[in-house]
Amino acid sequence: MAMKYYNATQAFRTTNPTKAYRDDFVAISEQTFDNAPNVKYNEIEYEVHYGKRDFKPIPMVRVEPVVNYNTGIQVGDDYQVFIFTPDFPEPYYGMKFKWGRNYYLVINVDKGSGLSTSAEVRRCNNTLRFFDENGNKIYEPCILDQVLRFTNNNDTMTIVTGKAEQYIWCQRNSRTIKIKPNDRFLFGVPEQRIGFRVYAGGFGNSLNTITGDDKSPTLTQFYVEEYEMNYQTDDIENGFANAERFEYSIDISENNTYLDVGATAELNATVYRGKEVVDERIHWCSSNDEIVSIEDNKLTALAPGEVTLSAIMVDNKHVFGSITVTVLESSAEPNYDILINPDINYVLENEEIAITATVYKNGIAQDYPIEIVDISEEVPRNNYKIMVQGNTFTIINKKKFLSNPIKIRCSYNDIFKEFEFTLRGLY
Repeated sequence: MAMKYYNATQAFRTTNPTKAYRDDFVAISEQTFDNAPNVKYNEIEYEVHYGKRDFKPIPMVRVEPVVNYNTGIQVGDDYQVFIFTPDFPEPYYGMKFKWGRNYYLVINVDKGSGLSTSAEVRRCNNTLRFFDENGNKIYEPCILDQVLRFTNNNDTMTIVTGKAEQYIWCQRNSRTIKIKPNDRFLFGVPEQRIGFRVYAGGFGNSLNTITGDDKSPTLTQFYVEEYEMNYQTDDIENGFANAERFEYSIDISENNTYLDVGATAELNATVYRGKEVVDERIHWCSSNDEIVSIEDNKLTALAPGEVTLSAIMVDNKHVFGSITVTVLESSAEPNYDILINPDINYVLENEEIAITATVYKNGIAQDYPIEIVDISEEVPRNNYKIMVQGNTFTIINKKKFLSNPIKIRCSYNDIFKEFEFTLRGLY
């Protein structure tokens, strides 16, 4: 066959035969792409930077089925071979692709048989859902396989699933390297969730694509077993295990505040992870700087009106607390409110918590005496105990009771406010 660029009878005209052969190969490759029926144009996207989720369409890629070389039968639609044009970046293990609503991971690469490269990919059939250290929700596409064990009985070959062990493969990246032994994950539809736990020695992430680079792209394998779910701490609806443990919240001391024009006040907020106070950076902002301005956690009331002040966790923008601030003319009637600290609505079983009530006048805390009364109804008295000292009351949860909350009324003169607390279980 006569080549487009190189002719052996006229070799003296070609200064670089290697380049000529390559150009001819590229031309033939492009011709096969143009004539092939299995070419996808801008349908499949690839991750440009490893682990960064920045996908870019591939102008042209051929898609071939994977065939079992022992049987000659196609493996299935979950397995595909992507054949790339010569100008496509070199594929590697763990490389991620997006095709429609599905993700695919490279499980094998063929880049030595010709100038064009191909990669065997497998469709991600599930998603790992977990939290990072700041409570951000992580969604990582993964491949989930069930391990089938066979007994030694050669006559019946009974299949034994053991404890429903599973293999999970996913991309080894900055998110998945934080998964630890005994971490739990939830799979399945919300009505039929199944919990799995990573075995203590269930990691297989030590195979590098670059010999001396422990952080080179590759796949991570987890070996997990079926494990119990905790309906009190797991987010069954959204599929996150231990959701309560990573549930961050921000409590702002001044709530529903009223200020006079010209008034200033310090803004204070506390970040909780569950019930534990944690040290996290907070950024404050005002919905209208012309009514209330904020600088260095200090607010200044500038003009009459109502604004929303928000305290946002720097490392997790989804965690924030907000308060409504109303700025009044100086001659306006004072506004009162009663707030509690900590601002919670439950007590865990066998625990006690002290809560302080404070009267606020125009958003400023006042040292007024507060009457605290238990007005609970239809809650067994043997399940809890209330102790009052000054403006502080302590709730002791002796036994959980979820049917009705206990109710505490805090009052000062004709100002009162009622608070409810649920007697929850151990978790």
